[in-house]
Amino acid sequence: MSELRQNLLTGNWTVIAPERGEKPRGIGLQQKLEADPLPEHDPTCPFCPGNEERFPLEIIDEITDENGAWLTRTINNKYKLFGDFVTCPVNPEPFKKRGIYTYYEGCGSHFLVLEGRSHNTPLGAKSLEEIRSTLVSYQMACLTLKKNPNNLVTIMYKNQGARAGASQAHAHSQIVGSRIVPAFIRNAMHVQDKYFDDYGACALCTIAEHELTARERIVIETAHWIVLSPFAASTPYEIWIVAKRHFACYEEILVSEIEDLSIALKRVLGAYIAKLNNPDFNYFIHCAPHPMINVPFYHVHIQIMPRLSVPGGFETGTHIPVNTVWPENVPRLLIDVL
Repeated sequence: MSELRQNLLTGNWTVIAPERGEKPRGIGLQQKLEADPLPEHDPTCPFCPGNEERFPLEIIDEITDENGAWLTRTINNKYKLFGDFVTCPVNPEPFKKRGIYTYYEGCGSHFLVLEGRSHNTPLGAKSLEEIRSTLVSYQMACLTLKKNPNNLVTIMYKNQGARAGASQAHAHSQIVGSRIVPAFIRNAMHVQDKYFDDYGACALCTIAEHELTARERIVIETAHWIVLSPFAASTPYEIWIVAKRHFACYEEILVSEIEDLSIALKRVLGAYIAKLNNPDFNYFIHCAPHPMINVPFYHVHIQIMPRLSVPGGFETGTHIPVNTVWPENVPRLLIDVL
C-alpha cells in the first residue's frame, strides 16, 4: 500500500510507493528505441494482444471495432500509485498525524489506457478511430472513478518515451483517481477563482478570446477547440488544446467535442513526428475536482510538453522553467504540416 506524506514547509504531497519500484522499467528503453525499430508485436510486452496468458490483465473496460477486436483497453495498473485497499475508508476521512507530520493512506485508483493493438505505433501515428477511442476511454474512466468517494479528482496524463518517464514502449496513458487534489491544481484554481472574482470571467476563456483576436500564437482552430502556443510556455514547442465551450470536468465532454479533439490531437502529435522527429513528451488534461463540476472559473484543456532538454539546477531548484524557443515562432514552425 502507498502512503501520502505532506511536506511541512511547502504543503505539497509526496507519494511513498515502494511497489512502484518493482515494475519493469524497460531497461535501456531509450537506447533500445534509438538502436532498433520496434516490432508491430512484441511477445515480451504485457500490453500486446495475444500475450494475456503470460501477462494476465484486469480489464476495466474496452472499446472494440466492428469485428469485435479491441481498439483501446482500460486496465487496472498492476503497479498502482493509489488503490481501493481493504483498509481504505468508505468516505474520505481527515488526514492523519504521525508526530508533527501529516499523512494519509494511498486510497484511490490507478488505470492504464492501452491506446491500440500495435506495439510500434505512437499515438500521433494512430488512426483517428484509435485516438477517438482513447479519448472516449478517458471519459468512461472519469465517470467510473467519480463514483468512488476517495477519488476527489481524476488525473489524466500520458508519458511517451523514456525522457518523459515511460517504462513501456507500447502506447498507453494513465488515469489516477486521487483523494488528494495536487497543490498545483489547487493553486491554479485559486488564481483563476480570483481572476473570476476580479473580472467576472473565466481566465482561460479570456485567453482564448484574446489569442483568436491577436492571431500571434494560434496554431490551428477547429470547430470545438483552439490549438495555441501559450504565451508563457514552459517547454519548447509546448501546445495547449483549449475547449471553446466552457466546462470544468472532462466527464462533461460532448461526443462532437471528442470527435473534433481527436482530429486536433492527431494533427499536433503528427506535426511533432514530422518536424521534431517524434520527441518524448508528456501531456496532461487539466480539469477540476469532481465536486466542483460546475465552477465558472476552471476550464478543460490539454497541455502537451515535449521533452527536448533536461532541466538544470535553476529549473529544479526554483520550479521556474526555461524555454529556449519563442512561443510566437511555434505556429510558423509547425503550421506547414498541420
